Amino acid sequence: MNTNPNEYPNLGEKDSSLENVEVAGYVDADLPDVLRSLSQEQRTALEKKLVRRIDLRSLPILIILFLLNILDRNAIANARLGGLEDTLKIDDTQYQTAVMVLWAGYISMMVPSNMLLSVFKPRIYLPTVVIIWGIVSGSTGFVQNYTGLVVLRFLVGVTEAPYFVGCIFFLSCWYTKRELPSRISIFYSGYTLSSAFGGLIAAGIIDGMDGVGGYRSWRWVFILEGALTIVVACLGYFLLPNFPSNTPWLSEEERAMAQYRLSREADGEADEVTESVFVGLKQALSDPKVYLLIFIQTASVVGMSFTYFFPSIVKTLGYGKVVTLLLTAPPYFAAFLFSLLNSWHSGKTHERCFHIVAACCISACGQIISMSTHVLGARYFAMFLQAMGAFSAFQIILSWVSSTIPRPKAKRGIALALATAISNATNISTAYLYPSWNAPLYRMGCIVLTVALLCCAASSLILRFWLRRLNQKADRAAGHEGVDNGAGLLFRYVL
Repeated sequence: MNTNPNEYPNLGEKDSSLENVEVAGYVDADLPDVLRSLSQEQRTALEKKLVRRIDLRSLPILIILFLLNILDRNAIANARLGGLEDTLKIDDTQYQTAVMVLWAGYISMMVPSNMLLSVFKPRIYLPTVVIIWGIVSGSTGFVQNYTGLVVLRFLVGVTEAPYFVGCIFFLSCWYTKRELPSRISIFYSGYTLSSAFGGLIAAGIIDGMDGVGGYRSWRWVFILEGALTIVVACLGYFLLPNFPSNTPWLSEEERAMAQYRLSREADGEADEVTESVFVGLKQALSDPKVYLLIFIQTASVVGMSFTYFFPSIVKTLGYGKVVTLLLTAPPYFAAFLFSLLNSWHSGKTHERCFHIVAACCISACGQIISMSTHVLGARYFAMFLQAMGAFSAFQIILSWVSSTIPRPKAKRGIALALATAISNATNISTAYLYPSWNAPLYRMGCIVLTVALLCCAASSLILRFWLRRLNQKADRAAGHEGVDNGAGLLFRYVL
């Protein structure tokens, strides 16, 4: 190609379909030998079969484990309504510190974990870290004092850190840029569904298990959810693939297809680890786009921080603890449906920026309504808007980060981990945005989240302008759009 691969290392494609492998009778020179004997129709059928196999083998177990991840992470918010503070004799500030300290552990392990995951097998690595966090989280049900709670919540953060960012990296190693938004949305549905079911499950435990075995009901929230996590994680050892080059249950043709269709998106560069992970770290830190992406994701995470206090926010509507937990579910179900729709449309139209901006504005409207009125119906409606917009924007941002940050694999994995670690560092401070004395409107939290959501929308527009300029520069360098001197298709950043 005429474009300089060092200057444009990750240009997004005009069309990722293998229907474009042959252009004007020309067969892509990078097509693996094992695929050359197949016709165009056979290659297309092979790709569809491959994607379907990966979908069915990996997505269900990843979603279920992520659902359990969020259940364990948010268990403290539900346990609070079951008497955690009274039993351990902690005050409001100590509770907020227990929420905060999880994130201190969480951000400490993200970058080291993805540096390792770019080398080790996901089929072994991911289920193992899930089992470890299940043990730690379940142990929280046996703590006897504030110190024990803080220590275990920190360790929950350390052990949970590898999973989420590791899964996003893992998905980006299998799916094209056009496929990735819908897969990330489906995967992230585990978050919204867990937040919805978490309230329902906690309502049942708190209402029916207080005193069982001599334990308060809030202890059973941790114990049962932790035990379930350990059992389900074992399935991951049998179901998950590794990377495209070393998954044993794929045929030779499927492995070749899996690598080829992603290498075409990277100007023919193989998506394999060929250099030290520390070289990948240096590459990520030297790419200026990484820093803007980090800011966008950070603003989005701040815009979602209400979720860790959602049961307490809903409690200000004036209902009892069981009804309050039940009322947390509908906003999350609405967020689940809206996120799927918005991400599906983003993938279908191959557009990211305006889908993010619209979602941020929806959530910001919810925050403004929530802090402006005491009317019960309006405040509950605002909670729907908060969840629908914030979760949807975050899902699309994840796919935008993956498609904008170039290969090699180590660089992409580390950049994803950096963006996630730094963005989640904000949870250390946002853990104090919803003190009980600021109820029922929680204006301090609403104002901060509104500003963050508007910053996320504005910076997304800036990134779109930047990437559009790079695409235009690539057009001028190549001389024309479309086929580039018979060497293949000219790729583009996704806007």
